[in-house]
Amino acid sequence: MEITRLPADARQRRSAEIRDFLRSRRARLTPADVGMPTGGTRRTPGLRREEVAVLAGVGVSWYTWLEQGRDINVSPDVLDAITRVLRLDAAEREHLYLLAGLNPPQAEPARRQASPELQRVIDGWMPKPAYIIDRHWNLVALNRAARVVFGYGPDDHNCLVTFFTSARYQSAICHWQDAARAMLGQYRADAARYPDDPEFDRLAPPTCAR
Repeated sequence: MEITRLPADARQRRSAEIRDFLRSRRARLTPADVGMPTGGTRRTPGLRREEVAVLAGVGVSWYTWLEQGRDINVSPDVLDAITRVLRLDAAEREHLYLLAGLNPPQAEPARRQASPELQRVIDGWMPKPAYIIDRHWNLVALNRAARVVFGYGPDDHNCLVTFFTSARYQSAICHWQDAARAMLGQYRADAARYPDDPEFDRLAPPTCAR
C-alpha cells in the first residue's frame, strides 16, 4: 500500500511526527536490548538507523526515508518488522501505522458485531445506505449500499481512521482540509461526552485538533 497523498501542510506535520516518534523509540533501546555488541562510544543514545534497518530486514536508505516521512511504498509486513525491533506496544504500533498512512490492523478484542436481528434491520434499508457505529466511531454493522456509497472495505473498522487514510475520500471531496477539520471537530465533540474514556485520545490525540 502506498502512503496516502495529503495536502502539503498535512504532509509536513506527519513527516515531523513520524520522525520524532521513530527517533524517540530508537533512543530508548540499547544495542544490548536487541542482542547486538555494546562496544564503542555513541554520540547519541539508543539504536542507530542502520541498526534498526538491518534488524528489520529493510534497506538503510528506505528506513531513513520512512523516518523522514517521505512518500514511499510501505507495507504492513515491514511496519510489523519495525514494530518488533523497536518493541512497540499495541497503541504505538497503531500510531506508527497511522503516521505511515496505513489503516491499522484491527486491535484485539475484535470489534463488536451486531446481532442477526439488527443486521436484518440494516439490510432492510436497502437500497439506502445504513450503518451503525459505536461511541468511538467503530463500525458495528452496515449494509451493502453503505459499502458501495462510502467505500468501506473488509479492512475498514473505524469511520475516522478510514476518512483520514483513504485516498478515495481525499480525491473525491472538494476542500478536503475543511472537511477533515469538520470531521475531527465532530469526533472531538463526541469525545467530550465521555471525558474519562481514553480510547478517544488514542484514536485522535488532542494535538490533532489544533
